[in-house]
Amino acid sequence: MLEQFLPFTRKTKVVGNIENNKNHYHFCVTASKDYVLRVLALYESLYENSNSFKLWVCCMDIHTFKLLKKLNMKQMVLFFVEQIENTRLKQLREQRKMNEYCWTIKAPLIQHLLTTYNLDSILYCDGDLFFFSDPKEIFDEWGSASVYLTPQRDLDWVEKKYGKYQAGLIGFRNDRNGLQSVKWWRKRCEEWCSAEADESRFGDQKYLDQIPNLFSNVKVSSHLGINAAPWNCVYNNDFKIEKSNGEVYVENDRLIVYHFACFSILNENEYELWSLNHLKIKRAIKKNIYEAYIVKIRNLIKKLKYSGVSIQRFYSNKDKAKVKTFYKYTALRRKMDETDDFYCFTTIISKEYLIKGLALYQSLLKHGDAFHLWICCMDDATIKTLKKLDLKHVTLIPSSQIETTRLKEVKNDRTLTETCWTMKPLVCSYVLDQYNEIDHLVYCDADMYFFSSAKTLFDQWSTSSIFLSKQRSTPEIERIHGIYQAGLIGFKQEPNSRKILNWWKEQCFDWCYDSEFDPLRWGDQKYLNQIPHLFSNIKTIGHLGIDTAPWNLVMKGVHQVSKRSTTLFIDESPLICYHFGSMLMINSNKFELWKLEELSFSDDVLAYIYTPYVHHLQQIYKELRNKQIIVESRPFLSSLPANYTPKNILTI
Repeated sequence: MLEQFLPFTRKTKVVGNIENNKNHYHFCVTASKDYVLRVLALYESLYENSNSFKLWVCCMDIHTFKLLKKLNMKQMVLFFVEQIENTRLKQLREQRKMNEYCWTIKAPLIQHLLTTYNLDSILYCDGDLFFFSDPKEIFDEWGSASVYLTPQRDLDWVEKKYGKYQAGLIGFRNDRNGLQSVKWWRKRCEEWCSAEADESRFGDQKYLDQIPNLFSNVKVSSHLGINAAPWNCVYNNDFKIEKSNGEVYVENDRLIVYHFACFSILNENEYELWSLNHLKIKRAIKKNIYEAYIVKIRNLIKKLKYSGVSIQRFYSNKDKAKVKTFYKYTALRRKMDETDDFYCFTTIISKEYLIKGLALYQSLLKHGDAFHLWICCMDDATIKTLKKLDLKHVTLIPSSQIETTRLKEVKNDRTLTETCWTMKPLVCSYVLDQYNEIDHLVYCDADMYFFSSAKTLFDQWSTSSIFLSKQRSTPEIERIHGIYQAGLIGFKQEPNSRKILNWWKEQCFDWCYDSEFDPLRWGDQKYLNQIPHLFSNIKTIGHLGIDTAPWNLVMKGVHQVSKRSTTLFIDESPLICYHFGSMLMINSNKFELWKLEELSFSDDVLAYIYTPYVHHLQQIYKELRNKQIIVESRPFLSSLPANYTPKNILTI
């Protein structure tokens, strides 16, 4: 149990052990309540990696001081910011934003500690730094230099605007050059320290560009593992980052300290990894660096809660809707982080589509297990059957679980097909809401089938909010049914995407019928025509091998299907996924390839696309029967339309 908090006032002097200063590596940091958990993580990372350190903490508010004093960290020294403020700094505190004032106070903090406690040297650390290895390597590289600078290693234009060196990790020695340079830096920051960059200044940081020119005995780090950060590891450079023998390396340099800049703690399970935009972080970095940091923070939170600390005030109060690179610590998220490319899909299945839905699942599985499929089950037979199969990469959702009052009202006058169409955006919204750790979701009709990895689809989608698949059909088809296909559509976990999805959902609630008589609407699909005109950041996919279908391959009759080695091609484009729309499974041996009218299926289309798919459906059917997972076949075969006559029969 943590010791009881002892009474104190703002006149309290330094709290902590300040003896034997010559025998320690000295670090200092400013800490406010929104950074207190990160400062504790910084301390623990030092404690776990060094036997000879002292962390001097300048507390910016009473809540931070109270908590840290209560924890009574052996190698942490606490004091209030007022203890280093003069009249000028107090004035600046009133004039500047908190982040700008924390930047302003860095140099006075360093100067105060060097001169008041006669420290040999001190290394300033931002509160969001975290040590992965012994900091001794920093001091070894620093050597006897008066000043220690760490380069940004960012893009040229960024360094020109924001500075060549990082003010989040900087060291000064208690010698003539060190004291003169920190005094010069202090004066510059007191004159001007704004988060709005001008031609020659940015915050406290761009001033550092001048230090090597104005002062001698300056060491600039060349160690890639010291002050590694998003701007030099995640979205710039192409450094090899991997774990070997329990240690993380950036190229050949051991990772010593990582800068978790623009990182927010929303609660024990939810985090923002990068606040400036949505950032894709490679598996090795997320798994070995970010996850390790989050595990540390989660453990700290649990310890504090167990000790009776009210933790809520130390979380970020940021609106979750404005979070850019969201991360939720769940088993699914950790599974997703095992690979650089993990794909999230959802579909809707009724019993007569169950066999096709299983073929969809198995086609995804054939190309790797880095995916998850959420299946909305429209009836008891579907969910009971799929539960028996216990599919590894699948989550089952009973349709009743996502039915809203609005859906219950509108589905009464809609067919099962029309209800399924109405539910598409609803299912997508449900999955994105309930599993907010996922950053994207692709809806597939159950009769979609992947002939190749989905990677090409996701590469095409890239950073757009949503993607739409072009019909690529005849003018008449597109006039009636729309220019985009609702059987394959993707949404990102971000505000613009969710705005589009909610708009589509409202349109489908209002009207969603299999009727050709409204020139502006057909089912859930023709609404998609409006999306590029109403919203921004839309990707329209025209790749011939994505959402290939009878209406753009067979009807048009202008594309060639070929097989090269094991890959199918539509002209020169690899076949990624084929949409077997309007296909009926009449019995285990008889299939209607297109129920609407007679079409001319070429020998290559039959041999390379339809016959393998039909064989797969037969195989699934046979296995379900042999294992007695289904006993009565009829419910799982296609219902024949009224006045149906055979048109494009394939019998095997």
